[in-house]
Amino acid sequence: MAENALGKLLIKSKTETALLIIDMQVYQAGEGGNLPRYFGVVNGPKAEQGAVRRGKEVVPVIGNLLSAFRKAGACVAFTAFGSLTEDGSDLVPYVRLWNRKCKEKLGFPAIVSVRDPGYAIMPSLSPLPDEPVITKAAQGAFNSSMIDHVLRQKGINTIVATGMYTNHCVISTCIGAADAGYRVIVPEDAVGAWSANLHEQALDVMHSWIIRTTSDRIIKELNLLL
Repeated sequence: MAENALGKLLIKSKTETALLIIDMQVYQAGEGGNLPRYFGVVNGPKAEQGAVRRGKEVVPVIGNLLSAFRKAGACVAFTAFGSLTEDGSDLVPYVRLWNRKCKEKLGFPAIVSVRDPGYAIMPSLSPLPDEPVITKAAQGAFNSSMIDHVLRQKGINTIVATGMYTNHCVISTCIGAADAGYRVIVPEDAVGAWSANLHEQALDVMHSWIIRTTSDRIIKELNLLL
């Protein structure tokens, strides 16, 4: 089925499409999380408040997409930003700089290790046992993790990208995915930054690499493929 009331379908095959949930970790977007607190130090209190608020807003949107993908039997994958070492020495240089500044100001790293409780995916979006959680050591997953290998082994050629932050890990991962040859679809209501302006600017920058849409559109298309 190529055409319907929605027009040309964005989801061409549920077996070749993956929902990618980017860095929806407790420390990344949760209240009191390391990264929102670091953004508050660097960019002011409104950045911390905005990051936490947007995290709360996108969780149910991503949850609806997650339910739809699971119902359709389509692939779901998660990324998680974290160091494999306690000292963060495996992180790229600019992230090590973030951690040094954060430790100086707040006493803890901005980006945590995989053994930190905050590394976990937010409980309301918890992965199922057969849904991979791919650790990455930089903002862009496609040059700092095994994500390309994992998705290709699953026969994926299209990614629906969701998560935090639009102006950091989302944009880096989406451009990397497009450059690796994937079709990248971004539901604008399922990604977020600490300010609406940064969110919109990042989406504008990505326009040459992505297909921009909404979560409702994606869910309706998946329902047509059931």
